[in-house]
Amino acid sequence: TYTNNAENVIVEGGSLKIKAKANGSGYTSARLKSEGLREFTYGRFEIRAKLPASQGTWPALWMLGANFSQVSWPAAGEIDILEQRGDDKNTVFSTLHYPGNFGGGGPSQSTELTTSTTEFHNYTVEWSAAEIKFAIDNQVYHTLPNDATLPFNADFFFILNVAMGGTLGGTVDPAFTEDMMEIDYIKVFQ
Repeated sequence: TYTNNAENVIVEGGSLKIKAKANGSGYTSARLKSEGLREFTYGRFEIRAKLPASQGTWPALWMLGANFSQVSWPAAGEIDILEQRGDDKNTVFSTLHYPGNFGGGGPSQSTELTTSTTEFHNYTVEWSAAEIKFAIDNQVYHTLPNDATLPFNADFFFILNVAMGGTLGGTVDPAFTEDMMEIDYIKVFQ
């Protein structure tokens, strides 16, 4: 269950902290969106973050097409700047979702990052009308073409969240009590 409670989302010590917590019958966490507040078409987007380490946590830093309420998903498009599986805290990946390439079928690329849960890293997408490039700490590891037939040529908004379990979260550690994703900053260059 996503909440806006301070126990699940708080700015503290200079970082935005999204905390997932066990609550007896399930889990609470937070999902922050810039929908209707800040939306962007093209640019360089950099998010400096440290990810949760617990088995079953599914952190995501992503963008969704701002026309989502009119055309739904996957027609609106989705840019996953960073996701991490709940059972592999040494690997991170980026993915695009759009008609014909969604769910488990979107073009995706992973890379090893053994310090994702112990150190802050810069997760970046450089998005233009011609291509979409993903990088970690300025090292590009995934590049995809963009063109007028794809939904990646209109406004998108940010979503930052920590899910529990599910498709990528998998089995949650039975001893789980809480963990968090810390975000130092988001920078937008246009």
